[in-house]
Amino acid sequence: MSRNIGYQLKKIRVQRSLSLDDVAKATNVSKAQLAQIEKGESNPTVSTIWKIASGMRISFSSLLQPPREQFQKFDEKTSTVVSEENGKYRVYSIIPYDPERGWEFYKIEMDPGVIHRSEAHSDGVEETVTVINGQVLVEAGGMKEHLIKGETLVFSASQEHQYVNPTNEMTTLHLIIQYR
Repeated sequence: MSRNIGYQLKKIRVQRSLSLDDVAKATNVSKAQLAQIEKGESNPTVSTIWKIASGMRISFSSLLQPPREQFQKFDEKTSTVVSEENGKYRVYSIIPYDPERGWEFYKIEMDPGVIHRSEAHSDGVEETVTVINGQVLVEAGGMKEHLIKGETLVFSASQEHQYVNPTNEMTTLHLIIQYR
């Protein structure tokens, strides 16, 4: 996975004729850490990947994907997984971002009691979260919504937000991130 992130970061940076300094200023990630990521020597956290994606105005999943081929099949066994919160919050990239679609699709697993905070995404970004198993508390913009299995919430992700698993069981979510 770290090689995919490094490959994609460098590819996008070179395509845009940006230096590591330019990317560091845009993302608030140090030049040294960006260099390590590009070389595949660092395994960045979900928060760091989001900083890079937001600062460069690209999708999160575009940094996770291997070089694109004409036909790809994604499932849990082949999808890229990134974890945070000591491995208790896992994000699986199921359908990567494609500019023609304008969205990407994830599966998220949250162990009991996990709280995952996310920084604000770019303006116009919307998240649609559906509870597949368990429950989740979504907090964004001073509002809170408690969701149970089968319920879906759509909200603006251009503000700080968080997902909380308030139960003693694992929660599974499907997440669509729409870019406008």
